[in-house]
Amino acid sequence: MKQRLVILALAAGCLIFAVAGALVYMGRDRQAPEITVKKADISYTEGEDYSVLMEGVTAEDNKDGDLTDQVFVDRIQQTGENSAIVYYGVMDKSNNVGTGKRTIEYYPASGTDQTQTDGQTEQDAQAEQEALAQQQQQEALAQQQQQQQQEQPLQPNGQRPALALTATETTIPVGTSFDPMSVVKDAVDDVDSRDTLYQRISANGIYDTNVPGTYVIQYFVTDTSGNTSDPLNFTLIVQ
Repeated sequence: MKQRLVILALAAGCLIFAVAGALVYMGRDRQAPEITVKKADISYTEGEDYSVLMEGVTAEDNKDGDLTDQVFVDRIQQTGENSAIVYYGVMDKSNNVGTGKRTIEYYPASGTDQTQTDGQTEQDAQAEQEALAQQQQQEALAQQQQQQQQEQPLQPNGQRPALALTATETTIPVGTSFDPMSVVKDAVDDVDSRDTLYQRISANGIYDTNVPGTYVIQYFVTDTSGNTSDPLNFTLIVQ
């Protein structure tokens, strides 16, 4: 009789833990904020203030509300002689990342025949400040992602898989080959095996190892049930 009561008590305890775990999982914010980019005729010259690129760009999150002031220009990818794609990003308090993009009229910075005096011109200084601000923002996002990975062993996110990278950025010489899978540390799921997940990892981003620059590659993995992991941004620096 006592043994039966002990078994019933253990079963009840397990049920309580299972219900509590389900409530925690269901209560977590897993929805990324949404960036809305309205149609606009944007003309941008390399080195100008990024504020012109934010025209008509807003962001809304289901939990945090209006995140428009948190939207940042992730990168500008030139696609033609006078055209480029601007990529936008925003992150909510639960570290869900929302993205957006649009095509703009783009002009490279023109040269000058004037003799440059010592120091930087006002335009050069402003461009450098913008670049530094963007770099600091990207580094902050990368540090948050890396800290989350290091705090605890990689575990599935409920029914969603989880992905970990070996680092948040790397620098390679121009002309060096780069294998996107080389920076994948691990992938786990509640059902699929590690080998299965490795066949379903996506690395999205445009980069050219023959052209110096800073490129952002976004990683995520999809399990066989169609569940996707949280996206991770990796910075590839070619110099």
